[in-house]
Amino acid sequence: MTEATPYERRWLDVLDELRNCPDPDLHVTRDHRGPMIVEPADASTAFGEIAQQDGVLLDPTLQGCFLRFDGLGACWGFGEEESDPLFAGEFNLSPLVQAIRKRPPVGRYPDPSPEQLELLSELRDFDGTPMSGVGSISSLRVRQGAAHNPEIWFSDGSLGMHRMDVDLCGYLDALRITKGTYGWQYLFTDVDLSDEDHEVTAEFLTEMLTVFTDLFPAHDYEPLRTRLAERLR
Repeated sequence: MTEATPYERRWLDVLDELRNCPDPDLHVTRDHRGPMIVEPADASTAFGEIAQQDGVLLDPTLQGCFLRFDGLGACWGFGEEESDPLFAGEFNLSPLVQAIRKRPPVGRYPDPSPEQLELLSELRDFDGTPMSGVGSISSLRVRQGAAHNPEIWFSDGSLGMHRMDVDLCGYLDALRITKGTYGWQYLFTDVDLSDEDHEVTAEFLTEMLTVFTDLFPAHDYEPLRTRLAERLR
C-alpha cells in the first residue's frame, strides 16, 4: 500500500477536521478521497513526465505541494439549519498530471476577445464546485517552453475571471485553512468585496473568519483577516 507523504497527510487532516468537528452546526454533505495514484510514483517523476510528454516545464518548487490522490474534495455548510447555512464551502482537487492534460475551457465565455481566447486556451482547471453546482473554478495558466510557476486564475461565472496573487502551493495552503469557503479566492485578487455583487461572499468570509478561528484553532487566520479588511475598503 502506498504511504502518504507528510504533505498528503495534511490533506487527510483537512477531511478529518471537517468530519470530526465537534460543533453540530457544521454539516458535511459530501466528501471524497480517491485512491492514491502509484504512477507516477512521486513529484520528481511526475514533473519529468509532464515535461517530456506534454512539453510543460514546471518550477521545481511546486514539487513540495504535489498530491497523488485521484480526486480529493468536500462540500459542507455551517448553521443551525442545514438547508440554510450561514456560510458554506466546497473544494474538489484534480491530480496535477490530469489537470495539465485537461482540455482548455475555451467555451466557458461566449464570443471572447483575442486576449481572452489566448488566456482561456492556456487554462487548465484543477479545483471547482461540481457537488453544489455553484460554478466557481480555479485554473492553472500552463505554457509550453521554459520552466515556470503557473499563474492561478479564478472564475466565478458571470462575475468574470480574476488572476490570483498566489501560486499553486500558496493556493493549496489557503484552501486547507478556508476549507473551500465559497469566494475565499477573492481574498487573493484585487476585487472590491464591498461592491453589492459580492455582498454574499463578504458575509461568508466574515462568518468564516469568526467561526473557524474557534473551530480550528491550530490554523492562523490573521493573514486572511487582513486580506478581507483590504478587500472591504
